[in-house]
Formats: sequence, structure tokens, C-alpha cells
Amino acid sequence: MNQRLNTLVLPFVVSSCLSATIDDLPLNRYGMIMAHDAASGYLDPSGVIKGEVVDWTKTQSMPTKSAADLLDCGARSFDWRPYVKEGKLNAHHGDIEIEHEFEDSLDEIVNWCKANPSEMVIMHLWDCGSDGSGDCNALVQGVLDGRNLKAVNDCNALVNVTVGEAKALGAMEGGGILLPILPTLGDDGQGCSVANYDESIACWGGRNPFVGRGGEGGQQLDLILDCVERGGVELGKAYKGLREEERAKVEECRGKYPSDEEEGVLKARLKALFTYSCWDDSSTKETPLKQMTNYMDKVSKAGPGDAPFYQMQALWEESTASVVVGELHFSSLVEDEEKSKLNALTRDYIDSGRFPNINYIEVNNVCDGGVELKKSLDAFNENNVNTL
Repeated sequence: MNQRLNTLVLPFVVSSCLSATIDDLPLNRYGMIMAHDAASGYLDPSGVIKGEVVDWTKTQSMPTKSAADLLDCGARSFDWRPYVKEGKLNAHHGDIEIEHEFEDSLDEIVNWCKANPSEMVIMHLWDCGSDGSGDCNALVQGVLDGRNLKAVNDCNALVNVTVGEAKALGAMEGGGILLPILPTLGDDGQGCSVANYDESIACWGGRNPFVGRGGEGGQQLDLILDCVERGGVELGKAYKGLREEERAKVEECRGKYPSDEEEGVLKARLKALFTYSCWDDSSTKETPLKQMTNYMDKVSKAGPGDAPFYQMQALWEESTASVVVGELHFSSLVEDEEKSKLNALTRDYIDSGRFPNINYIEVNNVCDGGVELKKSLDAFNENNVNTL
């Protein structure tokens, strides 16, 4: 009898012990915070680079000028862009060089990982550039090799990998988990990750000085705007805030200069050329926030594809037009995140169950609310395990 009872109970016990854990999640279904252009946090507006350039290049704040600051604030993934200048390996954001040596940054991250051995950190090393004085990829690989860090060079090696398997790949001698990704094969994104980049999701909107230089539709739009201005309507006002007679002037000007563009497209473009702001105290924040949530919903609904990672860029992008308007308001990328409370809003969206799928939540200014955002992602991941 006892033998039969043991036979019945044992499978139940084994089944309970084998219940799924976080480590069983596919890597592209595991929610993490990615620090956008992480190395830009080293930029100092009092340095050789002019303040207004820093305003629209610097995406992160580092209180102690260490990459470890971003990890303390909740980031677990880095968007890192190395650059070689005069033989020295630093970093860059676009055309702006960031003068902080890569090996020093790596040591900051390694030391944090060793002090926090249960936390997995992933470093996406991509957009490796050079002024011609050295091979960027080779120099990065050399620094990694010098610290016995095994980089993943083939994106295909990460397809269908689980969180637990990724931790094993990034396990360091002496403890800690750091997985550097330096793709030389199979990469058509940003370091084996699908970026889902959309530069139109900007904090600031206003009249684009370049509209009208590319095609008949743009030229017609410029004619309409010139007509509107001559009629006494200020383009610096929010479209929805125009008085009835001002809107009538806009419609009158549209009638004078008909366009072959689809009616809805022209109307949307016209509205977008009146200034709006994402700041929380702005009466016009609804416009950029709606654009942002539409984008987020689209990315989440699409979910993981075939790539090892994908990003939801929960950040305000910078375009020529948005920078022009933002600079007139003495703003910056870091301040736009803070004044719009975007990181906090993203956390609220996650807590509400709005997003069915999450992998990377890529943010600016992670030290503004990143710890709370990570807690929400941890809870999302725990709930996700229950679906396995």
C-alpha cells in the first residue's frame, strides 16, 4: 500500500519542483530597462563641447560619472556605441565624441556586476566607429579579451535562448553576470536587437523649417502656412487652442492652395506644424503623449519576432524640428524626460497591464524613476512566468 502511495505522490512532487522560473523565460520575453546611448551620461556641458550640443546629445545623468550609476538606477542593459579617435577607444553619440575611455567604463560595469552577482547585465556594443586610426571592433574585442569576458559575436547564437542560458553565457570568473554583445554576424539591428526606431515621436512639435523642400505636397503646405501667417495666425500656438476665426483662416488658406495629398494626411501634417510640448504642465501634451502611446501599443502588440531582442523606445526622439523648438524653450533630452514624467508614465502603463509583450524598455534619464520602473518590470516578468 505504501509503495503504491509513493508511486502516486512522487510524480506530483517532481512536477511541483519543476515549475517554471524566470530563468525559463525566452530572452526576448524578459522585461529589462535599456539605457539609451548610455555613454552620453559622461558628457559635461562645462567641457569643450558647447552646452546646446550637450543638451541634445546627452541622454543620461550619472551622479558620480560612472556607468555603475545607471545600474544603481535600474538599468540592466546598455546601448553602447564605441568610437576610436587618434588610437584611443572611447564612445560617441552620432557625431559627438564622448571622452571617457572604454576600458574604464567596462571596469565600472564589471565591478558593479561582481558586487551584485545575482543581476544579469547585457551590453550591446554596436555602431562601432573610427576616425581611421584603429579598427573599432578589434579594439573592443581586445579590451573584452583582456578581462576574460566572452562576447557574443553571432546574433544567431542568441535566437531562442532563455534567461537562464543567457546568464550562463555571461557568467564571469569570480562571480557576476555580464553578457557583452559585439555582433559581426547576423546583425541587422542594434547589437542583435530590433530598434523599432521612430524619429517622429518627439516631445516638441512646431513649424519645420525644412518643409517645402521635398515635393509638391510640402510646397503646398508651405504656401498654406505663409497664407495663415499673413492672415495673422501665429504658428507658435497649439492648433487646438486656435480661436474659431483663426481656424477659419486656416481652412480658407487650405482652399486657396489645394494639394494632391490625401485630405487626412495634409490635415494631420498641418496640425503638427503648430507648436506642442510633452511637458506635464503643458496644455498641448496630449498630442505627443498620444503619439507615444500609439507607438508603444504597436510595438507591444507585435511582440517578439525572430530576433534575440527588441526595443520599445520609451523616450523622446530628437529630430531637426523638435530640437529647434526645444532649444527655443531652453530644454534638453534629459529635461524633456523629467518634465514630461515619461519614465513614471511608462511604469504606470506597465502596472495597468496595458502591454501584453515587453522586452527592452529603452529610456532616457534612467536615474529619474528607474528603480520604480524596474520593480514594475520585475512584477511583469513574474506574471509572465505563469504563462509558460
